Amino acid sequence: MPRSKLVRSLPFGAISLLFAASATAEPRKPTHVACVGDSITAGVGASSAAKNYPSLLQGLFGSSVQVKNFGHSGATMLGPGYGDTPYVQQSEYTAATDFVANAGAGAVVSVVIILGANDSKPYNWDQQGKPAQYLKDYQALVEHFAGLSSKPVVYVAYPLATGNSPCCEIRGDVIHDQELPLIKQLAMDEHVPIIDLNTATTNHPEYFGDGVHPNDAGYVVMANLVKKGLDREPMVAIESPAMGATVATGMLPLTANASADTALISSVEFFEGQTSLGKVTAEPFTLLWAAAHGAHTLTAKAVDTTLASATSAPVTFTVSDASAAGSGGSGGASAGASNGGAAGGGTVSGGAANGGTANGGTANGGTGTAGAATAGSSATNGGAGNGGALPVTPISTNPSTDTGCGCALPKTGAPAGKASVLLLAWLLAWRGRREARTRRRLG
Repeated sequence: MPRSKLVRSLPFGAISLLFAASATAEPRKPTHVACVGDSITAGVGASSAAKNYPSLLQGLFGSSVQVKNFGHSGATMLGPGYGDTPYVQQSEYTAATDFVANAGAGAVVSVVIILGANDSKPYNWDQQGKPAQYLKDYQALVEHFAGLSSKPVVYVAYPLATGNSPCCEIRGDVIHDQELPLIKQLAMDEHVPIIDLNTATTNHPEYFGDGVHPNDAGYVVMANLVKKGLDREPMVAIESPAMGATVATGMLPLTANASADTALISSVEFFEGQTSLGKVTAEPFTLLWAAAHGAHTLTAKAVDTTLASATSAPVTFTVSDASAAGSGGSGGASAGASNGGAAGGGTVSGGAANGGTANGGTANGGTGTAGAATAGSSATNGGAGNGGALPVTPISTNPSTDTGCGCALPKTGAPAGKASVLLLAWLLAWRGRREARTRRRLG
């Protein structure tokens, strides 16, 4: 069965499940990756140079991507006058700058920064003002690389946790409690993505040889975490219209929710099949679309500032002709129209509920005309509920004499509704009193 016919034959719940599997994403695909960092990036603790994380990352990407190691043992993020070994004063900083700047036309460049372990040492961190300086120097390094001609995407990484009895005066609590919040603040301020190496390595001393530097198993974990971080993708879903909804023709607002975490969404584009309906570049991601009558299936594609993209699961809904549905309540167009209240949605039962009853014409001599003259007794008197106001109509088109009392009903225009009911009640009561007096005289 063709896909289109299959979809039409399924209930909306099943369609939701079918389409959920159709959502697609396309991570940003780099051609060049610069690994900036300290001894953990350099590969101290690995059994060979082939076992450090940049080498393992190269294997994960394959030969189509150039991954270069620019780690320097002992390097700090803290700059000159603050850290004991500022990264910006090392030859690896210069080499990384040249690699990124000279990647060539059309290159897609990523820079991964993992610095902070050496900054946690007491003589680097505990002096007054050092946390604020760490944030300032980190911002300067990010902006340095981001400003190069190849326009790379800079990824800031949370430093690894530490294992048991960490060496080198490095303090895992300072990294976790003080550095990580600063890195997150930086990522939000600069709108750059985060790679979290800390959470997955916390309480895993088996990943570390000396409590700080990973062993071979730890470097495998680290390489996979970096690859996953570089493969990040935005999230997008159509919020309105909802799956299975029925909406009126006209200018329909299409709205999508989209997020790229600390990075920014640069655009959301709506599609029907392969046809673009339009693109929006700022929140709220809402596009006004001239919706035509019939069934529609739409998707939304979000692209973030790293050039990663994602396409939402399709949403199927129906656009109905606005004139086919009453604008009022449960009565609908036809019921409302037949009872005098098309716009308000009057119901068929509106008139009948207040119509004439058995009290209208009984053995006492009254005719059905008197009883039927109450409010809403027929379609001509207007529907109840939200229909139009009850019109003023004659109770009887001709004078009529009640056979029981000989009195004439009004000739014209007595208002239907409450006044007529009161009049009828008074007449019935008056007639009852007269008959009672007659019985007393005869008795």
